[in-house]
Amino acid sequence: MKKTYLAVAVAAVFAAQGVAHAQDYQSEVGLSYKNNADNVKGDSTLVIDGTYYIDVVETSGRPLAEAAFLGRNNNVSASYGQRDLDAGGDYDVFSLGAEFWFEDIYTAAKLNDVDGDNIINVRLGYMLDDGFLVTLGYESDDTGIEKIDSILLGSKYVVTFDGGAALNIEAEVGQKDDVNDTVFVRGQADYYINDSVGIGASLRKAEQTPVAYGVQASYFVTPEFSAELAFTKEEDNKDDEVGLRVAYRF
Repeated sequence: MKKTYLAVAVAAVFAAQGVAHAQDYQSEVGLSYKNNADNVKGDSTLVIDGTYYIDVVETSGRPLAEAAFLGRNNNVSASYGQRDLDAGGDYDVFSLGAEFWFEDIYTAAKLNDVDGDNIINVRLGYMLDDGFLVTLGYESDDTGIEKIDSILLGSKYVVTFDGGAALNIEAEVGQKDDVNDTVFVRGQADYYINDSVGIGASLRKAEQTPVAYGVQASYFVTPEFSAELAFTKEEDNKDDEVGLRVAYRF
């Protein structure tokens, strides 16, 4: 049934004829819901998030979903979420983050507090060409039985085409310092039909674990209001994961 809903949503995105005209913005607030396929993590998660850009984000000639990245806009962000557990009860998730550019040099940091345990992410990158970023990252995860550190190498490439179409490709490979020195990869690609409509696919895989793959769609109903839908399936897991996010820019 969830697959049917997703197919209908994607078809509706394709059928959309209107294009959201470019409009600059400086803030964005969002609300997202996700049912977690892994009951260890909880049955569902509800999150409210907000991002403030130090300078106004210019959107003209750019896909609305990638305008801040292409504009190299410095920003700070925060979110609060709550996970409802299958066995009853819930717990809180907080996050604080920031992204700053120094010409072609990219820096980012994010702190997640998961019911008192922390996940710390930092990234240092360089823009090799307009829209082509490479990054080196470090992650420290204290939410499990033992603390796990990871080193990551990633890239993001956004290329625009005549007529308003664009392509976003992201990839990251990392290694954890656990007992198996686990190597993992994740990737995502999005094709923007115009500045307001996008569809894509994602993939993630770690050693000795099943592959997880997904599809996603985004649509800016207006330059200010957007909606995103994502479906993820993990091999050998009978449960699907479906996420929905709505956001408003101003």
